[in-house]
Amino acid sequence: MTLKPPPIDRTKSFDEDESVKKHVVKKRVAAPVNVTTYSIADLQLATGSFSIEHLLGEGSFGRVYRAHFEHCSQVLAVKKIDTAALSSEMSEDFVEVVSKISDLHHTNVTELVGYCSEHGQHLLVYEFHRQGSLHDLLHLSDEYSKPLIWNSRVKIALGTARALEYLHEVCSPSIIHKNIKSANILLDTELNPHLSDSGLASFLPNGDQVNLSPQSVASSGYSAPEVAMSGQYTLKSDVYSFGVVMLELLTGRKPFDR
Repeated sequence: MTLKPPPIDRTKSFDEDESVKKHVVKKRVAAPVNVTTYSIADLQLATGSFSIEHLLGEGSFGRVYRAHFEHCSQVLAVKKIDTAALSSEMSEDFVEVVSKISDLHHTNVTELVGYCSEHGQHLLVYEFHRQGSLHDLLHLSDEYSKPLIWNSRVKIALGTARALEYLHEVCSPSIIHKNIKSANILLDTELNPHLSDSGLASFLPNGDQVNLSPQSVASSGYSAPEVAMSGQYTLKSDVYSFGVVMLELLTGRKPFDR
């Protein structure tokens, strides 16, 4: 008895069987060695289980909490990344994001201290700046606080400009911040500015999706008109946002007031 070969399916390419057999090889990203790896338990203990009492604020990428590590008497800021920005299946991508952000070193850029990636949670740990944000200092100060003197305003303006220059001209490739506003300029006890969220919008896989919508961007007053129309960010749109912050800093008025 002669065995006949199986019929040839002429609608299928020769490569299809091979492609089915091939396994997709995911890239392995080494954990960054210049930052600390924290466990969820560590961060829960330091933030009172992420209690409302430890909440510092909420931004486009998630909530930020004050963390006190008693064993080393250190206070840091912990940002819980929103799941819309990075899904639980993207742990390796998150490690790559951490690695890129950990390479950013500048006096006026908020320094990344560590990270946590456990149980579908993704968190970034930053240095903590006790004076809060420029926005709070300008608009939420009480009647007993002293207004910013001219020299302090110039100091904040120059420091923020240097941070932007670093992201745009020193980093290679250039990093577009995409979210420059007074709430993202943090101040230390000597009123030195530190630009926060640097690299997040550019490095997170879904960074643009969690950023403000074109409509809300336009109403916030910080974004360039072309961003509201096209949703596209450029180095020039960063500079536009910086200019709005400068007006806010020098006049003390909010960029948009209904």
